[in-house]
Amino acid sequence: MTFRFKLFKALTGINLFITGFSIMMNFASMLMGAFSQGLVSIVMLGGVFIHAILSAYLQRSLQEPGFTLKENTPGGIRIMGGYTILIGALMLLSGIAIFIVMNLDLKQASSQITEEQRQQLETIRSLKGTAMTMMQFFLFLYGASIVTNALLSLSFLKQWKKKQEDDKHIDLDLDA
Repeated sequence: MTFRFKLFKALTGINLFITGFSIMMNFASMLMGAFSQGLVSIVMLGGVFIHAILSAYLQRSLQEPGFTLKENTPGGIRIMGGYTILIGALMLLSGIAIFIVMNLDLKQASSQITEEQRQQLETIRSLKGTAMTMMQFFLFLYGASIVTNALLSLSFLKQWKKKQEDDKHIDLDLDA
């Protein structure tokens, strides 16, 4: 097993665990009254979860020659891979945005924003301690994990497809 494949397997497992946990927490928040926010989060993370499941099937197919993927799995990996890259990029941008807001110089910005916005920025900066740093770190790492896993799945899907075409080509030669 190559390092890339081991990384692909590890990131798939991490994404399944974190995304599954987040989806369950969003279900709980929906039951407690935050229905619309929970639903939006579930829809966003659901695509990442589905992609991780499809990636696990792709990994199994690459490791076990006798295991065949369903006909719609490669297309699903492509579609959900694109969606997953988008969600991961949004998480990366969120981590960067937190960094920018935390380091925003309020003196320069105070002339351009309202008093209410300035107070909100002050509140955010007061939370700059561990919680904001951990949130920024988590969003950045998780977003990078999602994007990397999606790119690896698309790369390994190409290898799988090439292997399938080579096998079909050999089968056609044997029949002739």
